[in-house]
Amino acid sequence: MVKGGKVSSSAATGKTPAPNTAKGGKPRQQEEKAIDETFEPLKLDVKGAQTAVVCLRSTEDTVLIRACDSLFKFADKSDGNKLMLHEMGATDILFTLTHHENPIVQRNATMVFGVMAAHPDIRRHLRKIDCIPHMISLLSPEHEQLTNEFSVYWLRYMCNDYSTKSQVLQLNVLQPLIRLINETDPDIKFNSLSTVDHILDDFNARSLIRELNGIEPILNNLKSEYPQITETVCNCIQKLATDPFNRAVIRDIGGLDRMIDFIGLDETKDVHVHCLNALANLLEDTECLDLIQSNGGLKRLMQFVQDSVVPAVQAAAAKAIGRAARKPQNRKIFAEQDAERAMVFLLLGDNDEVRIAACQALAVMAESMLSRETIRNNDGILTLVQMMQKDNPRLREFSTLAMSNLTQSNPNNIRELQDQGGLEVLIRLLNDEKDTTKAYACVTLANCSTDQVVRTNILEKGLIKNLLVPLQASYELAQAKAAMVLSAYGIDQKAREDIINNQPIIPHLVSLLKSNHDEVRRNACFAISVLCIEQAIAIEILRHGALEIVRDLNTSESRKSKFTEMALQKILDSHLSAKYSYLGRLESNNITTDGFYDMGPVRDGGTFLTIEELAAEEVNDRRPILLLYAPEKNVTQWTTTTTGGSYDDDISRVPFSSDDNLSTSVTAMKSSESKEKIGTTTTTTGRTAKTPKSSGKDKDGRSRSKKDKTSDKRDVSEDKKHTEKDLSGVTSSNSKSGYKPTADPDFQMYLEEIQPQIIRVPLSEQISTLARFVSEKMGGTISPDDVATFGYEVAMNQLKAELHSNVIPIGRVRKGIHAQRAFLFKTLADRLGIPCTLTRGNYNRAWNEVILGESSGSVRYPAKTWIVDILHEPGRLILANSSDARIYTILS
Repeated sequence: MVKGGKVSSSAATGKTPAPNTAKGGKPRQQEEKAIDETFEPLKLDVKGAQTAVVCLRSTEDTVLIRACDSLFKFADKSDGNKLMLHEMGATDILFTLTHHENPIVQRNATMVFGVMAAHPDIRRHLRKIDCIPHMISLLSPEHEQLTNEFSVYWLRYMCNDYSTKSQVLQLNVLQPLIRLINETDPDIKFNSLSTVDHILDDFNARSLIRELNGIEPILNNLKSEYPQITETVCNCIQKLATDPFNRAVIRDIGGLDRMIDFIGLDETKDVHVHCLNALANLLEDTECLDLIQSNGGLKRLMQFVQDSVVPAVQAAAAKAIGRAARKPQNRKIFAEQDAERAMVFLLLGDNDEVRIAACQALAVMAESMLSRETIRNNDGILTLVQMMQKDNPRLREFSTLAMSNLTQSNPNNIRELQDQGGLEVLIRLLNDEKDTTKAYACVTLANCSTDQVVRTNILEKGLIKNLLVPLQASYELAQAKAAMVLSAYGIDQKAREDIINNQPIIPHLVSLLKSNHDEVRRNACFAISVLCIEQAIAIEILRHGALEIVRDLNTSESRKSKFTEMALQKILDSHLSAKYSYLGRLESNNITTDGFYDMGPVRDGGTFLTIEELAAEEVNDRRPILLLYAPEKNVTQWTTTTTGGSYDDDISRVPFSSDDNLSTSVTAMKSSESKEKIGTTTTTTGRTAKTPKSSGKDKDGRSRSKKDKTSDKRDVSEDKKHTEKDLSGVTSSNSKSGYKPTADPDFQMYLEEIQPQIIRVPLSEQISTLARFVSEKMGGTISPDDVATFGYEVAMNQLKAELHSNVIPIGRVRKGIHAQRAFLFKTLADRLGIPCTLTRGNYNRAWNEVILGESSGSVRYPAKTWIVDILHEPGRLILANSSDARIYTILS
């Protein structure tokens, strides 16, 4: 640049001179050339996934191919990479590229799209877009093999969701999948079989596979060199074999023999477990089992079970046999192949899982009576007793289950269990950590109760005190079976004594009545029904509110059953006082004894009170409690014998003692009376009553020999001992509660006075005589109009004040109407052996009913029910349901 010079105009404007301008400034001729608009290839070094995702939008196939290839390698590395690409928006773009007309672009895009479906979050997004039909279309043979492979790979993951399985099934995906199963490429085979395996979770697909002839292609891959393919084939066969028609197809194409042969191959032992699982479903079919047996396959299977060194295979085989043995026909086939011996052999191993599976199989086989004998003959009882003592809780559980089935209705197995020391083990298992083990132990012990010797042995080993744990268990089955044991052993006197000594047993048994489980309530009701034969237990059951609970159960439509009704009846029969208060009626077979009392009816929502609770109350103005308690002397009861003649007039009495000693005779009773004080006996109220004189002669005047008299004395002495024993028991029981009932000599005097009057007379005359006797002792005849003014309440209040108690012995009552007279009639009749009922009505009404027959000449008529009048015309018999009966029983 020259200094101070001017800048040319071209330089000032920033323009360069035209290249064709001559040096001297003259223009030169411009050459015309064609313009080249092509872009020179650019080699990019893409270092980020984001850039590759951007390249997916390119219109150039080469860029798309390379971008998809790079993204495939990136996504295949980890699930995090897949999720990153999805968040960059690659998923939707890739799905669009799977529609590309260029097969290579389509293939590479399908590969990336298929790999990304392995991520669960991406699958959730894919279910929102309608991509399944297109991906199924890519399974067609006109597409490249890699396109088929990754399309089915995509379907394999998508079919993990049940909704997708249903959708692809409706789109007829099974047919292309079956075609791909026959491909030679192992990846295509595996992905196709895996997809089919997922779809077979839908039961409808199992029949469709059969209709499309897809079972055989699946089975043909059983012996694949790839374990993953073989395992998937076994899983498919396992699901297909649940359909009986599919089992028939497998049987027809020789699938059973193939599977048995496959199990025998040592090089395929890694997948033997899966094959056995599939075989288990097939063996449940009796026809399949017959076919295997006829071909010798079952024998080979039994031998394989024992020879295998793989514990998982042995366990799977034992489970397969156990499942198949659930059918009685199958158990017979297994018995012919000595399967019981094979299962006992497996118990001798060291692997607990194999032992557990063998115990489960033995438990199923033991449902057959023949198998029970076979298992015992193969030392199965001894081996199971050893298993019941192992440290593994599941092994103890299932060995006890097997033992419970083995001892069912099998005395030989029960004795063998005792000889092998299993009884102590069972009692210890009642305290096991698993509630199911406790339940199975209870079942086994209940089975053993059928043998009296074993039952006694079990009780001596402390069964009852150990039952408290299963009774308190939270598992309903354990509670139910514990209650069942109580009912099974409750028939034994030793068991009932142990229950009395173990006080917590009763409250927990009663609490089971409130259970929401039907079997628990049913077994608890039955146990209570059995135990109520023991008076002491019955009282404890009542004290813990069993009566109220059972009454509530019987008012429920959903919980009422024959067992609740029986329990209510047995509870009431065991405590007649409660029965009379709740039901207002005692039947003729309800024999009242010392301690029976009438506290009046229990109203709705009320509670029955014991005699101790009633005696502890202050003297009040409510109705008195009538009590029967006369234990001083042995009371002679009477029973009827037919002497011929008319139905009711020719019935006489034969005495028997109160402790049910039927051998006591009439002469023994008279001898007992001869020891009484002859003359008059002064009562506490000043009344006197004559006792019948006794002599050394019978009623017909014949003298008794010295030998008879000696025998009579011996009988009286024995009866006196029994009476003293009973008295001491009653006194002991009452002393514990703090209440001692007052003896009632007046009632005893009534009994001694009436006995001679009814000996050897017809039943109808006995009833009338007793009715007149009761009326005489209760104030005599009362006309219907004078009942309201009879004034018996004053006499009752005087007695209450005199005794300082609301409880009044029935013999002390001198004035009474319906309720008091009916009570006295029933208690005397029961001591004398006269069958009668006691029914309570409203407004202090009560009456007694008897059943008598009528005859006219040689014709006898059916027996009828009569009400005994002990008030207005004592001794009169009123036909039940007649107008006179209604007048007598209902306040007009």
